[in-house]
Amino acid sequence: MRRWMVAPLMLAAALGMTMWSDIPEAQAQGKGAPPEVETIRTADGMKLQGLFHATTKPKTGSAATSPTVLFLYPPGVDRSMAKGDWESLANTLNAEGFNVFRFDWRGHGKSTDILDPVGDNTNPGFWTNPLTGPWNTRFIRGSNKRPPKNDLFVKEISPSYFPMYVQDLAAVRQHLDVKNDQKQLNSSSLYVIASEDAAALTLLWLTAEWNRPSIHPVLGAGEMYIMVPSPGIRTVPEAGNDIAGAIFLSGSRPMLNSFSPNTIQAWIKNTLKIRDVNPMLFLYGDQDSQGKAAAKFLFEDALVAEGNKQLGVRALEQTFMREVKGGKGLRGVALLGQNGTLKTEDTILAYLNQLEKERGNKVPLTHDYKTPYYINVTAFGVNP
Repeated sequence: MRRWMVAPLMLAAALGMTMWSDIPEAQAQGKGAPPEVETIRTADGMKLQGLFHATTKPKTGSAATSPTVLFLYPPGVDRSMAKGDWESLANTLNAEGFNVFRFDWRGHGKSTDILDPVGDNTNPGFWTNPLTGPWNTRFIRGSNKRPPKNDLFVKEISPSYFPMYVQDLAAVRQHLDVKNDQKQLNSSSLYVIASEDAAALTLLWLTAEWNRPSIHPVLGAGEMYIMVPSPGIRTVPEAGNDIAGAIFLSGSRPMLNSFSPNTIQAWIKNTLKIRDVNPMLFLYGDQDSQGKAAAKFLFEDALVAEGNKQLGVRALEQTFMREVKGGKGLRGVALLGQNGTLKTEDTILAYLNQLEKERGNKVPLTHDYKTPYYINVTAFGVNP
């Protein structure tokens, strides 16, 4: 089974599917229903904007039990969820029974408002909280302004700030869990499609998810879960079980010491369930030697996807690398929007459908997370 990604013919045979020419192309799906604009509050008081694309053709009878796909573009200057052909992919997945959620990272697009710059003793704000406050004041230009800034733009953010974007992922997951509990989607069957450096953020987030309980723990009266990890709090069932799979478009890591090869490898080594339970597909364009090398590192060195008897890890049956023929050096989101020639959308859809088939109808849990929480990145070896 592990070699079904070698060629379209073998893909079709292994998945029990029709040939590529018989698969409806994503470009033919047309526009779906307009997405709902939603806001998300992070633990440190950022206001993020997201778009929820609810499926109109649920796989399991209703959107409440249908799987959800989260889109992640790489943070950076001149990037937002409006750049690239994410919308047509969302329409394609909606038509196949998947809910879709996408959002802008802090400082990007319309995610620029700081709701709580300073806070108080009971609710530390963006610039003053003990977990992200030091990062915010050190790596954001203008942090020393008085009165404190209540907005944030990506041009003010240092590249060294990159690990803090994982706080946005935590907030989005909590937002999706609330929607899950309101029976609007299923966050117990959650997929991720991440482009370029967002792959490294995904791996950091997965590490945190395997150190967090999927269901809000029973704490003292009125107490809320506030930080991952929280020593002494039982993590079973782990939130990592809810991640049904990930697809990386030219998956890579930022050239930062905080995301060094050794650090990323340590996440997997110390949390083997990431490789064993969360299947992944790495796509990269042909003639993109940099994209291939980055994907190869994550696939071979970090995940050890082909197995290693000396290390005592088995080969993975649902994790693959695949070159996108005709990509001619295209990277990341540029691999989307040309399904007629590249078949990227068809490959994504085939992979998600196969994972769903093997996963079965995952009954959504009631997660009961009412408030956002922080990820303590230093606990996972990430330091400024």
